[in-house]
Amino acid sequence: MEDGERHNNIQHRAFEKVYAVFDRDDHASYHDALALAASLDAKLKNDANQLIRFQAIASVPGFELWLLLHFEDIQAPLHRDEVMRRLKTHIPGYSKGASNAFALTKEHLNVATHRAEQLATRFTAHTDPEPFTAIAELVKLLTTLRG
Repeated sequence: MEDGERHNNIQHRAFEKVYAVFDRDDHASYHDALALAASLDAKLKNDANQLIRFQAIASVPGFELWLLLHFEDIQAPLHRDEVMRRLKTHIPGYSKGASNAFALTKEHLNVATHRAEQLATRFTAHTDPEPFTAIAELVKLLTTLRG
């Protein structure tokens, strides 16, 4: 979106924040990605010469932990395959990247947000394999923007 979207009234490089959303999974470069995101924070400028916030939105072991938190209170490490197995008991037929995930979980959004925030008081994106997701922070922002 570097060129903007004039039809949506978004100007060229008018952004103030950039969010990089990614999973821990088994990626060898995961910690490098966290470090890169941190190194970019407040180092880039938009066309208004304002510093841009660059924030990693990581999930350990993966994004599906966020979805599972809508249904279960997870407090201990789980392999991503176990997260997916448990999630499918609540959302039969779920597959990674499902476009209807928000619609299927939105009635439990407050519960999931609370659980994710509780995890964040104990763990961080750097304390893997402990469960962690920063998705709640981004979802809270996005739900306030939609009006």
